[in-house]
Amino acid sequence: MKKILCFVFAIICLLAVAGCGGGTKKAEAPGEKVLRVGTSANYPPFAYYQEASKAYIGFDVELMQGLAREMGYNRVEFVDMKFNNLLSSLKDKQVDVVISCLTITDERKQVVDFTQPYLVSTNVAVGLTDTKIRSAGAMKDKRIAAEAGSIHVKQAKQYSGTVIECGGAEEALKMVVDKKADFAILDNYTARFYITHFYKGKLSVMAELQNDTDTRVGIAVAKGNTELADRLNESLRKYREDAAYYQMKNMYFGKLM
Repeated sequence: MKKILCFVFAIICLLAVAGCGGGTKKAEAPGEKVLRVGTSANYPPFAYYQEASKAYIGFDVELMQGLAREMGYNRVEFVDMKFNNLLSSLKDKQVDVVISCLTITDERKQVVDFTQPYLVSTNVAVGLTDTKIRSAGAMKDKRIAAEAGSIHVKQAKQYSGTVIECGGAEEALKMVVDKKADFAILDNYTARFYITHFYKGKLSVMAELQNDTDTRVGIAVAKGNTELADRLNESLRKYREDAAYYQMKNMYFGKLM
């Protein structure tokens, strides 16, 4: 699977409108402004590390690079880490911002500040294609896989007491294919990416979580860092007026709708 993902993203990277940031930490040149960005690079099409080019690619990656240019930074340095560690990395000052298809929730707003949403998505339940009942209610008391630390764990617990916390979306979907879980809950775009490229005929979106209010995705900064949040918001406003932003959005999400 990972070799196939590398091939898919090699093609995407060739089409990317902006250069990709490398995964190796580089020494800052005198006067160079570097934005350190935390991400969990195992969540396509938002962020993924391409071994062949030693670069991070995806919608979140290109968006952050575009915003950094607007803000006057010379370079973006991406720091890959487990999803569970992203928010604490801001408090510990390991990174300046976090972007990782991060849903804005009241619980998270207690420990970090968010920009305005840069995307509104939906969360979905995925099951085997031959599953007869196609509704969220079919998950009642079933085995549900979800990424540890994500909002999907909380969502899964609304339907079942048997929730399997996984290392990422790919692992959650594989558990369904291997019949170690009955369903997986994850972001709509990521679910459709994996189904389109790897699981066509095996997995399908069973239902959108219609009662779900956690759909706004934002960029996180350390609690109280309103200056950086304001700068990001202003850059986001300007960047979304550029045609390149919509071309990028269509490139990553257009075929997944």
